[in-house]
Amino acid sequence: MLRKLPAVANATKDRITYADTFKRVCVIRYLAGESPTKIFREAGLPPELIGYKCIERSVARWKKSAIKSVNGSEGMDNSEIIAQLIELFVDTMKTKKKLDNIVGITTPNASAAADASNAAGVVGVPAAVGGFQQSSAGGLDSETAISIIKQQARRIDELQRENEDLRAKLDELTA
Repeated sequence: MLRKLPAVANATKDRITYADTFKRVCVIRYLAGESPTKIFREAGLPPELIGYKCIERSVARWKKSAIKSVNGSEGMDNSEIIAQLIELFVDTMKTKKKLDNIVGITTPNASAAADASNAAGVVGVPAAVGGFQQSSAGGLDSETAISIIKQQARRIDELQRENEDLRAKLDELTA
């Protein structure tokens, strides 16, 4: 059952190996404020099966690795890190597509990529983030998608700061 999930690369009786795409999207969604348990559950990996601690440790490990891959991440906030990770993800998918084309492997089209990302629990992330979608009548090219995601990440960060300020003011008033 686990091996059939898009989020799982391999599964044995003792170990689950997660797909690289799932790991990257998981980190992006986690940095955007989503719960690791929710992300895993939406990917068909409930904590009752995987274990809460295993989920938390996996996401922490992936996050640490992903942040190391972002140049200058020490001074960046989460929205900037998310934008950089998405750019790296898109570049990786473009390179994979080129390599697949060289060796004659058929690369999924935009709708197949969207289906795969939705099945992997990539809710709210456009198919263009996978790097599969080219500019078309009803779609976005990957550069436009990245730009939109960056703007949304900045806005989320802005709203989180406002929320923290309001909570602090509320605490002062109630004290």
